[in-house]
Amino acid sequence: MDGFLSAQRFLSEGNAQAAVDCLEKISQSSGLDLDGHLLMAEALWTQAGPGGTEAALPHYEEASALANDVSKKATVSLGHGFALLQLKHFSRARQELLIARSLAEEDGNPAAAQFVDSLLRNVEAAQTDDAAKSTWLAFADAYTDGTKPVLFMRGSAKEPLDAAGAHGVEKLRAAGVKAMKVVDLSEAGPELPGGLQTLADVGIELPQLYLKGAGVERWMDLEASELRRRLLDSGVSMKDPAESEPCHGAFSDGLADWEVALVEMVSVSGAGDWDNKARSLAEKGFQNAPATGTALEKAWQELSPSIKVKLESQPEMPCGHSCSTCPTKHDCQLHDAVGHVRDIEDLI
Repeated sequence: MDGFLSAQRFLSEGNAQAAVDCLEKISQSSGLDLDGHLLMAEALWTQAGPGGTEAALPHYEEASALANDVSKKATVSLGHGFALLQLKHFSRARQELLIARSLAEEDGNPAAAQFVDSLLRNVEAAQTDDAAKSTWLAFADAYTDGTKPVLFMRGSAKEPLDAAGAHGVEKLRAAGVKAMKVVDLSEAGPELPGGLQTLADVGIELPQLYLKGAGVERWMDLEASELRRRLLDSGVSMKDPAESEPCHGAFSDGLADWEVALVEMVSVSGAGDWDNKARSLAEKGFQNAPATGTALEKAWQELSPSIKVKLESQPEMPCGHSCSTCPTKHDCQLHDAVGHVRDIEDLI
């Protein structure tokens, strides 16, 4: 008993390893009783961290065999079912929790029965979510065919439907992507069978970049140079470095480097999404740029009147065009971001 109490104390103090060691000594000398197995399951689970461990399951099974009354059996089944749920053994979890609910009802414990019902609902939801993720992986693997570079997102590259998508598109453009396949997961179509558009709402983190048939983990956290290297290595159509000179370099006079970069960002994705823009400026090494979205938005409000004046003066860009003669002016967000700009037609 002293060993059991010591194990309890160790566990309450956060020393799961000491509790496990203590209980193992008891197991080797005299064996664990029902409470000992339950405490060992808890200690092993705590030691493993939030995800739990398969090693706890045999102790629930041993405890179940030792339970000799309805109340204890219900307690053991509830703990066992919860552990199975956390470990994603959904079928076994459902079976064990149904036993726990029956025992709780037999024991006259409606609160326990209600708690079991909530866990059973979690099992159903988790099964649906797990099945959806499996479906997603199968679809993505088949679509990319092991080689095809693809960006999966909500919306299109021109019209992202969320801030993450806008940031992802901006990240790829900054890396020098000229063209690549983008699949909009928000709408069914020839490329997205009916029903699969709901995948965007079941815990799948978007946008997802697939290169060489595999998802690139945390790709939006990569440095631009590393992302560019991976994209090139995967056969993505990229601009030459010389082509990457910002169209709006003509606005650089009198502006800090980070302000020039901000103008280019706004021209691509418009005003807004300031937190991601601030993060992108920091990633590019602009140490003097505002560090927060709120500060960056304020800086843009102060900067935009001078940008509007320069737009109205129709400066010649590095490409040789002015704003009014630019063949891609309809894709530029800068005019909308600074308010109405008088073009040549307005001045006639």
